[in-house]
Amino acid sequence: MRPNNQEAGSGKGPRLTVILSTLAAASLIVLAVVLLFRHTSPPRPGTTPVSTVVDTTAQSAPTVVPGSAPVAVSTAGTNTEKVASTGAIAQVQTSVNDLIKILNDPSLPLEERKKAIKALAQDGSPEAIGALKNALASGTDELRVAIAEGLGACASLDCTLVLQGLLNDANAALVKAAVQGLAQQSSPPAIAALTQLLYDSQRSADIREAAIQALGTIHQPGALDALTQAALNLNDEGFVTEILTALGSRDFSETQGFFQNYLRSPTVPSDLRVAAVEALAQAQGDPTAFLLTLVSDPNADVRNAAAWALSATEATGTAGAQLLGLLQAESDPGVRARLYQALGNQESYDVPSVLTAVESEKDPAAQVAGLDLLAKTLAENPSTPGLQSFFDQTAIAQLRQIALSGPTSDERMTAIIALTRLAGTQPALQALQYVAQNATDPNVLRAAGNIANNPPHSLPGPGK
Repeated sequence: MRPNNQEAGSGKGPRLTVILSTLAAASLIVLAVVLLFRHTSPPRPGTTPVSTVVDTTAQSAPTVVPGSAPVAVSTAGTNTEKVASTGAIAQVQTSVNDLIKILNDPSLPLEERKKAIKALAQDGSPEAIGALKNALASGTDELRVAIAEGLGACASLDCTLVLQGLLNDANAALVKAAVQGLAQQSSPPAIAALTQLLYDSQRSADIREAAIQALGTIHQPGALDALTQAALNLNDEGFVTEILTALGSRDFSETQGFFQNYLRSPTVPSDLRVAAVEALAQAQGDPTAFLLTLVSDPNADVRNAAAWALSATEATGTAGAQLLGLLQAESDPGVRARLYQALGNQESYDVPSVLTAVESEKDPAAQVAGLDLLAKTLAENPSTPGLQSFFDQTAIAQLRQIALSGPTSDERMTAIIALTRLAGTQPALQALQYVAQNATDPNVLRAAGNIANNPPHSLPGPGK
């Protein structure tokens, strides 16, 4: 209960003591509230707090204060405020001025200065961007490259203009860093700058290729349009191949229309048709159905590329029956070899039909590709009827002979791969040991010796 003025002025000792104690306690409460307000109120305009957790007893993961840039930086030599927290943990906030000090401190490791660069770029205030511009004008080449890369985290047009200006720098590494920064921004002005660079015939090939690759990473319609138009308009097959590769790595749902029209065009040279098909091996999504239509192309090189893409795509297909039919009708042994590989990327296929096809193969490349497919199947499904006896009685000896005297290094190494799949069985292990003692190809000798000296566990099922 608050004492009244009459009692407070009565001169009674005990009551005076109580009053003074009460006033002191109230003052402490007010002071605590002020301090709490200071440390919990939002940062004032022009500051970008960057939070780091400092644990004096154990290493701790960074903690970000709400409203602060999510970048942890070193606080050595900076003016910081530490707020007591639970246990031995203290939280540190770094302002734009502190970040500028870190940026301009050559005694600090570049990685620490890069963190400050990113935080300043994310802040985007005139003070922050001005500091980055000053450092670009006077910094070392290494620091300038780091700033160009870091400016990609800035969304303002001012940063885009800075990066555009860096595209004309004499330092090629700085130009490539600016290209990366523009790619990270992914804005329409950034796409326009990269497109202009792509078409600039006065630029070196590696700079123009860097622009192509950057556009390929931008998931915006403008970047897709720029690449597709360049594929149709440029006459340099090297650059067009790079563009096709960049397009091929995008989601197939975005690019299917382009590739359909491009591959049907009578004016596209055969080499570029092959490059376009091979590019789809890296496609996101499932290009299987489209690639299957190309396995029937009149051009054997296109068929070969389509079968290879089917073997390399991340999508595991369900086209085993269709590929088997194409394999049985294919006359080119190189395409047949690729079709065996493509069957290995399908969920299933008719094993007896493939076994019949492999047994009738005369071409070494197609034969060893088929044997490798069957070895993969046996390794994954040891109880597959008829396969184990086929390998024990016939295929192991064929693979051993191909590993020793196959006409090309690729065929010899494919034979080793097939034997390695079955190295848990005694016949395959003995074949590898024989090859390791008699091979003349150093790569085959090394590969066979590694497996022969470190055999894997035996495979379950028949043939052990």
